[in-house]
Amino acid sequence: DKIESATAEILLDNRARLYDPLTGGGGSFPYASSIVPRKNVQVTVNDRPVFTGLVDAWDIDYEINKDSTSRAVCADGFITLAETDISTAQKTAQSSGARIEAILTEAGWPSSKRNIATGQVTLQNDTPDADTNLLEYASRVKSTEFGSLFINREGLATFQDRQETQNFGTFTVLGSGGIPISAVQIENGTDELHNVIRLQRVGGTEVERSDATSKTTFGISELTASKLLFDDDVEVGDLADYLLARFKDATFSINQVVIVMDGLTASQQNTVAELDINAPVQVSFAPAVGPAVTQFATIDRINHAFVPGEHVVTFSMSEAKPSFILNDTTFGQLDDDRLGF
Repeated sequence: DKIESATAEILLDNRARLYDPLTGGGGSFPYASSIVPRKNVQVTVNDRPVFTGLVDAWDIDYEINKDSTSRAVCADGFITLAETDISTAQKTAQSSGARIEAILTEAGWPSSKRNIATGQVTLQNDTPDADTNLLEYASRVKSTEFGSLFINREGLATFQDRQETQNFGTFTVLGSGGIPISAVQIENGTDELHNVIRLQRVGGTEVERSDATSKTTFGISELTASKLLFDDDVEVGDLADYLLARFKDATFSINQVVIVMDGLTASQQNTVAELDINAPVQVSFAPAVGPAVTQFATIDRINHAFVPGEHVVTFSMSEAKPSFILNDTTFGQLDDDRLGF
């Protein structure tokens, strides 16, 4: 799915009016000139960034003759890209990574704040429609690649191609034998089940793939995408085949893990702080009775909650679908593991 902008809310004690632009500044109010929208902001844990972005708004509340707070409402760099339309100039045939680089350059995004993979697919020549939003177009590039696009914890515009998102050569262990966890949530449902896939590229015909057994068992659940940027329908069919194989069955998956940072070693805290979107993890825990549960997953969402004396991290995740890795004891099993797309 499309990854949304990261957000942060930072609540400040404003009883001394340190975070109030109406004071006019001066010796007693040194921060007044900085209480403005689009101020750069970064949240760190042990000097590791966990959020980098911009202040979108300052909300200042006063209780007359009592408390006052100033709240910085922040978002990552998507907040500026979302306000930009892509030009209607023709885009030449190029790799998905090169296309992302080109539209970021067009938007004036600094080259020093990018982490862009080369990409595994060549995109067609394309002329965007007028008033096409840059992020919407970038999402189409991401969907064609079957990769991932997001602003990482350090504030870099990050594009991962399909090779990166399916590679589980290294992973972080959460739970037994790794980072201690305090709670786990498991879901057995059909949110990620799709047994009819309909895809269409710009200038192509619609390609459909379906699974009769899955439709009979679970009912019809469709996944559709249009305006993909492949240069032929064969590749569209290849993606449709892969998506059907990946999503036609219901999954019993670990979808949330909670970690209390207080009490962890500094090394463990650093490991947690350095995890980012799409990071591969292995979750392992032993319920009170019965066998232990172990599953590989990728991180979809990260929430850091800081209150005085406590820091809790919640990872939302989905079951991993890594590609076949030769000689790997976990991901190199014939007739079990799936070849990558």
